[in-house]
Amino acid sequence: MKLSVLQENLARGLAITSRSVASRAQLPVLSNILLTTDQGRLKLSATNLETGINHWLGAKVEKEGAISIPAKVLAEFIASLPAEKVELETRENNLLVNCGSYQAEFNGLAATEFPKIPSVKGKTDLSFASASLTQAINQVAFAAAQDEGRPVLTGVLVVVKGQNLILAATDGYRLSLKKIPTTKGITESKELKKGLIIPSRTLMELARTMGETDQEKNIGLTITKKANQAIFSTPDTEIVSRLIEGKYPDYERIIPGKGKTSLTIDIAELTRAVRVASIFAREAANVVRFQINKKGLEITANTAQIGRNRVRLEAKVSGVGSKIAFNSRYLLDLLGVIEGDRINLEMTGSLNPGVFTLVGDKSYLHIIMPVRVQE
Repeated sequence: MKLSVLQENLARGLAITSRSVASRAQLPVLSNILLTTDQGRLKLSATNLETGINHWLGAKVEKEGAISIPAKVLAEFIASLPAEKVELETRENNLLVNCGSYQAEFNGLAATEFPKIPSVKGKTDLSFASASLTQAINQVAFAAAQDEGRPVLTGVLVVVKGQNLILAATDGYRLSLKKIPTTKGITESKELKKGLIIPSRTLMELARTMGETDQEKNIGLTITKKANQAIFSTPDTEIVSRLIEGKYPDYERIIPGKGKTSLTIDIAELTRAVRVASIFAREAANVVRFQINKKGLEITANTAQIGRNRVRLEAKVSGVGSKIAFNSRYLLDLLGVIEGDRINLEMTGSLNPGVFTLVGDKSYLHIIMPVRVQE
């Protein structure tokens, strides 16, 4: 292999690809990045056996070839070089790097030892706007469980219904649901219509990567023939994820009907009030109380060791007055990812879930289970 590439492009590509390198690799090759020439471009690949990534860079290729190099040292070295042309050349299992007055030689492994990472062949099953998918992931994936006790809850359900792709996540205490329109016709993929469970951390990495690279482009989604991996792709990047096996809870059954009490409130004011209340709620299981009446919303929190806090907010209220208690951390997680000016809260009673929606946006819904408290 012999080629040249711009330092800033290579450094950026290595930074993106390195995030899929295994942090505690059982096999030495999983700590490496695979460099391959591919139709006049340089292809960078990495995998931790759960997530894989292929990323292509423009390059001037003189000789075809491939080699895998330890990711950490290569990325650190390339990032430290001046913004000039970088020349890469392989000699047996070594990679020679030249950039201006800087030279280095890295010990590598044969490309044949690197695990194969699937790539898109032909057309994708679905396509949608990158910005829409990134927003959907940010508004949903945080609600997935962190505890590996129930593996399906650590993932996000991805299912096609009509012309929409639906993402849903729950940890048993909250549920986040987002619909995004597809830019391609209805998929023929049986797996997508049935529903896939994709690890939430993979989707978060996808949102981060696409936000850095291909925000203006469409993202394709392809299910491999063995139906055990999903590939998200743009012209320059592919992120491959294993799927979680199992049956996802029926999220539609979790969604309550119309509540007896409805509240519409400014998001910025609610965020500030909950954040202040959370200071007093830290030593009391993060419990904050909502008291809703015709005058608006009153939020309180108290702890025996610290004291108590109370704030009254103006809000548009309809229906009967009510009270409910929530975990402040769940509220702040929600308020930290939504976009807009006002939010709706509907509820039926202190022991029933609170349903949060955005004013003017019917594509998003979030449910938080209440905390049972003694008066």
